[in-house]
Amino acid sequence: MQNVEFIYGTPSLPDFEDMFGGWLTEHEGRMFLVDCGVGSGGPSLVERLKARLGGRLLDYVLLTHIHLDHAGGLGEIVRAWPGVKILAHAKGLPHLISPERLWAGTVEVMGEEVGAMYGRLAPMAADRLIAHTEADIPGLKVIETPGHAPHHLSFRLGRTLFAGEALGCPDIIRGRLYLSPATPPRFFPEVTLASVDRLAAEPGDWAYCGHTHYPIPLPEALVIRKRQLAFWDELMRRPESARREGEAYRDHLSRLTDDILREDPDYVPAAELSPPALWRHRYFIGNNLEGFLGSYEPEARAASGAG
Repeated sequence: MQNVEFIYGTPSLPDFEDMFGGWLTEHEGRMFLVDCGVGSGGPSLVERLKARLGGRLLDYVLLTHIHLDHAGGLGEIVRAWPGVKILAHAKGLPHLISPERLWAGTVEVMGEEVGAMYGRLAPMAADRLIAHTEADIPGLKVIETPGHAPHHLSFRLGRTLFAGEALGCPDIIRGRLYLSPATPPRFFPEVTLASVDRLAAEPGDWAYCGHTHYPIPLPEALVIRKRQLAFWDELMRRPESARREGEAYRDHLSRLTDDILREDPDYVPAAELSPPALWRHRYFIGNNLEGFLGSYEPEARAASGAG
């Protein structure tokens, strides 16, 4: 396994310190950073990268997807390394060049406070961008893994697999692997499961994920990923999980969040979480639930004004 190190970018909100940054690795004489965290973490990310690189240049940023918790730090990166090239899904490149819709969608889905932490992306020059369909980098394999986002990619450098959020957001606590499903709006279950199968065909025992700062056992994560998605699907199809008459939309999400924390055997137990971490997990469970609910009843959600 080649040398891979997670470089943190410290965000503006205190309860998210351990979540954002990018994976730094060297392959065939080139330095790669896989994802680059949120915009508010960009300055500290660059500072740590410079200390780690020791004067070497950063050659490539590989974006698993263009959500601003993975691409928000690009502005600081390109200021620090003007020659760096950025590889992303071809469908994502227009949003990096003109990021207005990307920013608006971030605020709509994540809210003002978290959106501000993710940061408004500076426009990227087209000549520094590489479409994934045109990538010709020695030793790099690009794997299309839509699901978490329609433009999601995974990467293999040599035998090292970077999976972004195609496996969800794993965490190992007391030796046990748990997952958060990472299913924001709009979520397409069949597409996600096909991407899991695509990763299962890749060789190797370990994967590096977007919000987990150590390698994850790939075969186990693949099994849990499918099992958890099936559990969430079953739970939300129960009659008692439907929105009750007169129940506010956010109250419905909160009730389902309670059910997930109580019943999902593959979600980290609430008892293992500090109060700030529990608040954060509840926030993202709600976001993930919205993705699932949107895959079942988009017309009903649009009529309710939910978003």
